[in-house]
Amino acid sequence: MGKVKKIIKVGLVAVAHPQHAKAMLVAAKRKRGINLKRRRDYIQWFDENKITDDEINEQKKAALELKNKPLISILIPTYNTESHHLRECIESVIDQTYTNWEICISDDASPSKETKDIIKSFVKKYPNIQAVFNKTNHHIAISSNIALEMAKGEYVSLLDHDDLLLPNALYETVKAINDNSEIDLIYTDEDKLEDDRYHVEPFFKPDWSPDFLNSCNYITHFATIRTSVMKEVKGFTPGTHGAQDWDLFFKITEVTNKIHHIPKILYTWRKSATSTAQSADSKPYAYISQKKVLRNSIARRGENAYAEPHPVLGFMRKKYVIKDTPLVSIIIPTKDSIKLIRQCIDSILEISTYPYFEIIIVDTGSTDPSVEAYYEKLVADNHQIKIVRYNKKFNFSAACNLGVQKSSGDFLLFLNNDTEVFSKDWVQGLLEHAQRKDIGMVGAKLLFPNETIQHAGIILSERDIAFHCFYGQNPGMDIFTYIYANNIRNVSAVTAACSMVSRKKFEEVGGFDTKLRVTYNDVDLNLRLAKAGYKNLYTPFVELFHYESMSVGRIESTDRDMTEFNEAKQLMLDRWTPELRRDLYYNDAFEQFGPGYKLPV
Repeated sequence: MGKVKKIIKVGLVAVAHPQHAKAMLVAAKRKRGINLKRRRDYIQWFDENKITDDEINEQKKAALELKNKPLISILIPTYNTESHHLRECIESVIDQTYTNWEICISDDASPSKETKDIIKSFVKKYPNIQAVFNKTNHHIAISSNIALEMAKGEYVSLLDHDDLLLPNALYETVKAINDNSEIDLIYTDEDKLEDDRYHVEPFFKPDWSPDFLNSCNYITHFATIRTSVMKEVKGFTPGTHGAQDWDLFFKITEVTNKIHHIPKILYTWRKSATSTAQSADSKPYAYISQKKVLRNSIARRGENAYAEPHPVLGFMRKKYVIKDTPLVSIIIPTKDSIKLIRQCIDSILEISTYPYFEIIIVDTGSTDPSVEAYYEKLVADNHQIKIVRYNKKFNFSAACNLGVQKSSGDFLLFLNNDTEVFSKDWVQGLLEHAQRKDIGMVGAKLLFPNETIQHAGIILSERDIAFHCFYGQNPGMDIFTYIYANNIRNVSAVTAACSMVSRKKFEEVGGFDTKLRVTYNDVDLNLRLAKAGYKNLYTPFVELFHYESMSVGRIESTDRDMTEFNEAKQLMLDRWTPELRRDLYYNDAFEQFGPGYKLPV
């Protein structure tokens, strides 16, 4: 029997051996260097991409020509705001290229006379700025609702009292409304302002990703909401301070799916001593509220789920209860490579805690006698294991489809023979999502033996068809990896090296396409599931080692037929070019090739 590696955790990274902890400390130094480079790159990128004076002047003219010019009410709750921060915040609205706005300020009984005087000076000077001075401190949720009561606009936008809007924020928002008048919620990308000078730490977001919202408040800033929808959900919920925006977005997305993302940096979140932009420890009460608002959302939706703490503050895990005890069919195509298949099977049998599974080994033409002897003993010792023979030219798609035909489970777990399980609840971690009616394929975090990432979701690309994001990188190496590789989120595709889908959905879309013999078959299946209305999903809470194509090889390597690879690529282009041109879950600002999540500077 193969011995499964002992796993420990360093941060969010799976470490196979305790002695690797020392290597992780070395990696931490490298991480600091990478993050410094990321910082320099973004400062350069922001400077090169910010709106110019000429563009501002052109945009002001374009704003006047918009067919629909709705009034936008900017809600600003204030409390003892630093004087120059408050001035800059309000002035950032005044400087907008779109001019049909109003500011609704709710001062929450600031002890600072200076704060109140600044607000009064703006109110006196500008007729479209109004303010209420609360006699008692209500905290941010109620204070924001007071600002909402003043709003006369068709839409309301949320702006923190010390943050900044980029000059084109309202124009881009209203332009999106002109393009689609049914939008109820609009959000943008954002960054942070350090030392009142440097734009740093950009947050380039995906388009609407409901499962990512369950992991964290990724919408945050800059958000604009149809006022009628805002009032339908009764605005902000008292008692949720620190997570009031997240609670609001949960409530809004429970009543509408008309959500639009503008992939542009339009909001700057100021880093200050009292801001969570500066430190996750600055508002510890916020993380108590986060669990509360996620629980409340689950209750309102009537879901059989619960809120579980995430290893990192600021994030949560929404965990679904598995309904009944469905049989899971684990389908593993393999050929020879006895060391690999034994390691894979041993890890499943030794580690797995979910008891209701069968293993369908699809042998694609082994000639090694020791493999046959291993099969005989395996089947004799384990009633839930079946050997299926596939005697034609190797075709991964056909082999998997045959395995499905010979299986009995309601859920299909496709697994490469060069994987090794080390998450004891790996089956449950995939099944909790695959059972959901709106979810298609569910994929896992796959790691190389050195604990770097092999798979954390697949990104579409017109140039390359698809690529694995963060390939070869440490799961906590930089801010983008930290956020996206370590949270449940929707993705365009996941690898079939370890993925689960319900049999019903698999058969609904016709299974794997046998025309794609070796490559892109999993991406194609994911795209057909998405076309059928399902969302594919990545979870980092299921982790396996993947030794990547050790028994089959990679089709694009020099020892394989490039003609077939090029034909498969052309088939994907013919079938999916519109989808490949823009991955909905990957931001336009990033390089559109692997390993991704890097700015083109």
